Amino acid sequence: MATKLYRETLNDGFLQYGHKQTQRSYTGKRIGEIFNPEGKLAFKEMSCRDSDYQMVGILGASLDLKVKTLYPPSLRNVNKDKFKVVINAVEYDVIKVDSDSEKIYLYFYLQEVGVANE
Repeated sequence: MATKLYRETLNDGFLQYGHKQTQRSYTGKRIGEIFNPEGKLAFKEMSCRDSDYQMVGILGASLDLKVKTLYPPSLRNVNKDKFKVVINAVEYDVIKVDSDSEKIYLYFYLQEVGVANE
């Protein structure tokens, strides 16, 4: 019997993904970084398993949030581990991004950095 695919409801909010861009003064001195959003995805907050905490611990990070999003074609050939994520004005480092075997969903493992300065 074939399993029927269904679309899961991802209605916990929206995350913005992108990169940090260095800001410089007119003399070229580094004065900070600003978040440069590159896209937006609806997400569902996931519960973290013991294996998630162990995997993140091995990478030398702490897991604050795990979210599930759809896997947009525009991210197929992009290194998603280098992204920064902003949810509700809070900035997160992306520790790791996994996809499911059918390449329908992405799982973002996030470590909180602090308040986003957009």
